[in-house]
Amino acid sequence: MKRSGKVIRLYSFELSEGMVLAEPLFDGTTNNLLLNYGTVLTESHIAAIKKWGIRSVAVTERYTLLIEPTSSLVKELKKGLITEITRLAPEKEEANTSDFMLTVSQVACQTALKLLDNSVVLDSLMRIKLVDDDFLLPHSVETCALSLLVAGSFGVDEKELFHIGMAALLHDIGLCEMPQLINMAEMQLHQENLWKEHSLYGYYLTKESGLPQEVCKYILHHHESWNGEGYPKNLSGEAIPFGSRIIAVCEQYNRKLRQEKIPHYLAIEYLYGGGGFYFDPHVVQAFTNNLAVYPLGSLVRLSTGQVGVVINVRKNLGPRPIVRICYNRVNMPLRIPVDMDLAEERTVFIEQVL
Repeated sequence: MKRSGKVIRLYSFELSEGMVLAEPLFDGTTNNLLLNYGTVLTESHIAAIKKWGIRSVAVTERYTLLIEPTSSLVKELKKGLITEITRLAPEKEEANTSDFMLTVSQVACQTALKLLDNSVVLDSLMRIKLVDDDFLLPHSVETCALSLLVAGSFGVDEKELFHIGMAALLHDIGLCEMPQLINMAEMQLHQENLWKEHSLYGYYLTKESGLPQEVCKYILHHHESWNGEGYPKNLSGEAIPFGSRIIAVCEQYNRKLRQEKIPHYLAIEYLYGGGGFYFDPHVVQAFTNNLAVYPLGSLVRLSTGQVGVVINVRKNLGPRPIVRICYNRVNMPLRIPVDMDLAEERTVFIEQVL
C-alpha cells in the first residue's frame, strides 16, 4: 500500500533499511540509472549508495513507507537463513569441522542475503509461505542453508553458489500446485505419481518466472538418484547436475528431521546408507565431514541414557563429537562431568537433541 508523504533529504549515513527513494539515482559519469524512484532501501542498497559516493538522497519519511507484502517475510527469512547457517558452521574454532568452513559460512551468509534481494524469489517464497508455513517454508530455508554450506565446501564459484542457493530455496515450489499432498503421510498410487511431478512443475514455474536456466535445471533434477532410479528423467551418476545432487542430500536430510521427526543419528545413517545408491557419495561425505550436525553447546541424550553437552566437533567427524556427560541414566547430575569421545565409543550415539 502506497501513501503520499513528506519528502526529506538525508545524508547517506543517515539512511535506514525500509526507507523509500523519492527520486531516481544516476551515475554522475555515465548517467546510467543506479536505483529507481520508489525503491525500498535494503542494507545492500545503502552500502552501494555509500560506495558510489552519493552524499545525500531524497526519501519519503518513514511513516509514509511503501509497504510490500514481502517486507515482513524478508526479515523472517534473513533471520532464519543466517541463524541456520551460523548454527551449522559457528564462528568458533572448536566448532568447525574443517579449517576453511568459517570462510565458507561467511560467504554462505552473504549469498543468502543476495538471494533475498531477488523479487522473483521473494514472490515465490511468499507463495510457499501462504501454502504451507508450518513445514514447506522452513524446509525450504533450512535446505538452502545446508546446500550453501555443502556447495561452499566444494569451493564452487560465486555464480554457481548463488544458483545452487536459489534452487535450494525454491526446490519444492512445484508442491504449491498440489498443496493437498504436502503433508500426506500415506498416498495412493495416483497421488504418488502426481507428487513425483512436482519437480517438473517447479521447473516450468521457475522457467516462466525468468530465473536462470541453471536454477531451473537444478530444481528439475533434485529427485534423481545416483543409481538412475529417480525421477523425472532417470539420470544417474555424474549425469545428474551437481547442484541437484547437493540439494538431494540436503533436502532429504532436513525432511527426515522436520517432517518424519526421526532422530538426527538415523537421518545421518540414512545419508550414509544412501551414498553411492541414492546420493552422490562425495556429497554425502562433504555433508557429514564439514557440517556441525550437532552444533557446539547442543544438549543431547546418548543411546546409553546419559545426558550431556557437545563441547567439540573435530575435522571430518561432524556426526561423532565430544560430549561432556553431566547427567547419568536416571537424570541425576554427576558430581564430576565426564567427557566421552563418540569417535572412539563407536557403539554409543546421540539419540536425541534436547
